[in-house]
Amino acid sequence: MHLTARLPKNLVAALLFLSGATALVYELVWSKYLGNVLGNSGQAHAVVLATFMGGLALGASVFGRTADRVKNPLALYGLLELGVGLYAVAFPYVLQVLERLWLVLAPGVPDGWRVAPRLLVASLSLVVPTLLMGGTLPALVRHFASSLAGVQRELARLYAVNSLGAAVGVFLAGTRLVPALGLSASAKGAAALNVLLALAALLLARRHPPSLAPGESAPEVEGGAEVAYPRVAVRAALMGVALSGFTSMLYQVTWIRLLSIVLGASTYAFTLILTAFILGIGLGSFWLMTRAAKVDSLRLYARMQVALVVSLCVALPLYVRLPYYFRIARWMLTRALDTWPVFQFITFGFCCVVLLVPTFFMGAAFPAAARVATAKVSEVGRQLGGVYLWNTVGTVTGSVLGGLVLMPWWGMEGNFVAGVVANLAAAALAFHAVPGRPASPARALWPVAAAAGLALVVLGGMSGWALRLSTIASPRLYEYVESYEKLVRDWETDTRPISYKDDTFATVMVADTVEGRRFMKLNGKVDASTGNDVETQVLAGHLGALLHPREPKNVLVVGAGAAITVGSVLTHPVERLDLVEISPAVIDAARLFKDANRNAVDDPRTHVYVDDAKTFMALAPRKYDLIISEPSNPWVAGVSGLFTRDFFQTVDKHLTDDGVLVQWIHTYENRSELIRLVMRTLRDTFPHGTTWLGPYDLILVASRKPIQLDVRQLAERMTRADVKEDLAQAEIHDVFSLLSKQVHSEQGQLEFAGQGPINTDDQNLLEYASPIAFFLGELERYHDERRAPDGGSRLYLHDYVREHPPTARELENLHRNMLRWTKDDDELVRQVARQWHAVAPDSPDATLALARAALAQGDWSTAGPLLDAEVAKGGRSPELVTAYLNMVTARTWATRSVWTPVADASAVVALGREVAAAHPGDAKLAHALTALCKALQASQCVGAAPAGVATPAPP
Repeated sequence: MHLTARLPKNLVAALLFLSGATALVYELVWSKYLGNVLGNSGQAHAVVLATFMGGLALGASVFGRTADRVKNPLALYGLLELGVGLYAVAFPYVLQVLERLWLVLAPGVPDGWRVAPRLLVASLSLVVPTLLMGGTLPALVRHFASSLAGVQRELARLYAVNSLGAAVGVFLAGTRLVPALGLSASAKGAAALNVLLALAALLLARRHPPSLAPGESAPEVEGGAEVAYPRVAVRAALMGVALSGFTSMLYQVTWIRLLSIVLGASTYAFTLILTAFILGIGLGSFWLMTRAAKVDSLRLYARMQVALVVSLCVALPLYVRLPYYFRIARWMLTRALDTWPVFQFITFGFCCVVLLVPTFFMGAAFPAAARVATAKVSEVGRQLGGVYLWNTVGTVTGSVLGGLVLMPWWGMEGNFVAGVVANLAAAALAFHAVPGRPASPARALWPVAAAAGLALVVLGGMSGWALRLSTIASPRLYEYVESYEKLVRDWETDTRPISYKDDTFATVMVADTVEGRRFMKLNGKVDASTGNDVETQVLAGHLGALLHPREPKNVLVVGAGAAITVGSVLTHPVERLDLVEISPAVIDAARLFKDANRNAVDDPRTHVYVDDAKTFMALAPRKYDLIISEPSNPWVAGVSGLFTRDFFQTVDKHLTDDGVLVQWIHTYENRSELIRLVMRTLRDTFPHGTTWLGPYDLILVASRKPIQLDVRQLAERMTRADVKEDLAQAEIHDVFSLLSKQVHSEQGQLEFAGQGPINTDDQNLLEYASPIAFFLGELERYHDERRAPDGGSRLYLHDYVREHPPTARELENLHRNMLRWTKDDDELVRQVARQWHAVAPDSPDATLALARAALAQGDWSTAGPLLDAEVAKGGRSPELVTAYLNMVTARTWATRSVWTPVADASAVVALGREVAAAHPGDAKLAHALTALCKALQASQCVGAAPAGVATPAPP
């Protein structure tokens, strides 16, 4: 008899485990679906999460009452699972109808009030399945409830099983199912599993009736083990689960932000964070299951709240050191595809270190409080539904307030303080309401007082830790650092923070380097600067305006960054520029770059919209002559949605007939197949496109109609005073240097893109492949038509130079521009230097440029005569003499042997010393002279040497 009773319990527990897994698959998939419709802004995320949690609570309340009345609650569970599975199949079609409703309602609502139609669409799409999901746990608990003690045991056990299943579900969905199958197929797979679960539950229900029939009474106390709590204790428990729900979501929002800064805000990192969070909750509930009759449940709940506060205080000093430890862990790994799973395992380990202990206490706290509120077996469904309702009031409040209000108000540090205060309040309330508590309040509440004192010392003493965390965190840096103290010292020495702000979407910091460059960090990642990023930002702002068949009047820019691109666009006669940025803190930070962006944010022509770009464009009331999309890197969660066919089709709808799209994509930390994927996806919508170099990024210019280059018009636009001055930041001074940036013609871009899959909202290949490419950290090559055997005959430059042969000045400008980012040994650099020298053979600079390029490629037969001639003419510039010394050194090492004595080069050494003495601060010259002395016989270098030059001792 015992075995037959135990068998269905274990089977049903397995069903609930799988049910929890499918629920998290749905949450992930449906959230992405709704994000594509409502946007990925913080407001939209909060609305979706609140709707999901609210539906679960309402379902627990409604179907909890039903479970008390039905003949077989297990059959009810089966019907609920069946309903979830069938709705999941219909969800995409339901969402299509609701998307039309959204597009009808939202345009008539002011921007700040669009939360109302968002909430309506999210509620209508999620109310049915979440109601059904919410009723599953109360139904199963009611099915196996035969006594109050049994209810308490089953609640903890089933809650634990359901939570552990949810952890597995979110992990599989985020790392395997959605990357491999896409959203639609993943949802259908989960729906099929739901139907199987439903059938299994219905079969079990026919063979195994409930432990207690509806209306049947049961002893409420068995052997004194059960406790019927007074009303004051029940109220304290209900208030406790509400506060617990509030703090759990408040902490979750904050931990996600903290770990995103440390680990990088990729979709994989988000999945692993959520997995660790839910896993801890499941483990805590599982532990509580073993303590059914050993400790008073209300006192246990209070202790869990105190333990949670203590665990946070103990862990907080670790949080600020996480960037250092994660950096060391990455440094120990070889960056290769084979080590990517190891990297993910390490990432998950960091998530567990931060989350497992506090979420363990959270997981034990909820069922402990729920035990107190379930006092009557025959009404366990209704009572458990009420507990869920109170808990969800807290979770919804925590998710909405924590992300939308509290995070922008007082940041990560303030969120932790608020959470600790709420936990301590819940613990005090519970200790005060425990039956049989000590008469003295001091004896009853001393654990709360002790935890409060600890929190005051730790949280007060570590004020400012969030800024330090953001400062030293960098998902890109893989170099070894000896200690955490050195890492902090280096950053504090090299940078000076200007601004720091947490908002709903990102943590944004602006700082200056000791060299005078200003940069902006988003969630620990540098996203804009006045250093290496300037050329890309400037070029992205000018290309569309310069190549457009007419002067663009209405412009849309997606992604603010430092607003340097916006400033570049505004140097043209633009009438209106709409700037869409998802993070309000980025807009504030961009104002700190006003010297570099021409005060673009506050230009009267600029209209700023804080919103998701896809949502804004879907609702935009106007069409644009030019759209520039310059988001963050697609490995950042949510950004890859701006590289899908769905997005490009939306862009196409909002362009004028002759409109132009300028799209940025990076080559660093990327893979060739992903660059081709983006180009292929773009050209699937736009029949015409070219590619430009910027210098470690690619800028794609796309349009419906082919862009016919009008050289005269282009030159006129470039000679405008503001345009000319702005382009000079990128060392672009003329039409020749601009056209030299083109790397793909229309046909060349298509050839490079090739045949293959298209990136879509449903199957976003870029979202899951980009983090892997980022981990590998390669600088990916791309087909460059400038290097083509036919000399790039399809590029604009090819026809231009036929009618406008470049002058020496133009070639010098181009050479200087190329050397900013490219080494001398690049063949393109040598070809420009060769043409420059051919046009200006008497120019010492042209001669030196060609000689250095030849020397870098090991061509001494070309470099030698050029340098010898310039030195013979009396050239004594440190650059020339450095190259000359390097040439002699290389030639000496290449020609010396046991049969060939080293030629006398004492005159060369003397020349080097003479020029080094005149330029004592030239490190390159000093290094070249030292290298030459090492290559020569020691006796040729004996004598006085200029400062900084080593003199080998004679043998």
